[in-house]
Amino acid sequence: RLPPGATVIPIILSSDKTQLTSFSGNKQAWPVYLTIGNIGKDTRRKVTKHATVLVGYLPVTKLTCCSKSHRGVQSARLFHRCMAEILKPLIAAGTSGVWMGCADGYIRHCFPILSEYVADNPEQTLIACCKSNRCPICTVPRDNRGDGNAHPLRDLKRTLKDLQASRFNYFTSTYVTSGLHP
Repeated sequence: RLPPGATVIPIILSSDKTQLTSFSGNKQAWPVYLTIGNIGKDTRRKVTKHATVLVGYLPVTKLTCCSKSHRGVQSARLFHRCMAEILKPLIAAGTSGVWMGCADGYIRHCFPILSEYVADNPEQTLIACCKSNRCPICTVPRDNRGDGNAHPLRDLKRTLKDLQASRFNYFTSTYVTSGLHP
């Protein structure tokens, strides 16, 4: 429950790994952007309105220090660890609230809460801890995608339990059947 007069600030994050060069070094960047849902989408979507801010860059590395079979796992862990660090101040602010100046000149007790994460399919599967050939929303087997049948939605508690149970063995039957990526 929020205190009287408090305001919720819906936070919208977006990220997209971007290819910077093709022929001279194969350089990539992975920016993470933030905007708020209280701004109208006609304003929020215009770059010239400066309604989106860059909050950080995620590392893009080939992880040559790891064996090939573990690079995907370590890359996913690196992504989640970096996002946890980037979002740490947001978690504290969403729990306790922060005092912010509003456009009307008043100071308000605001609670920023992550409401959306805009990402393409490869990032959605990475965020959902599932393999790239799986659905990030439901548990449809990879060979049944597009069959028109309804499949159970992914359950956060179940996913966390499966990840914890198979923490050091990435090739258990749980990972294979649920399509998880540790």
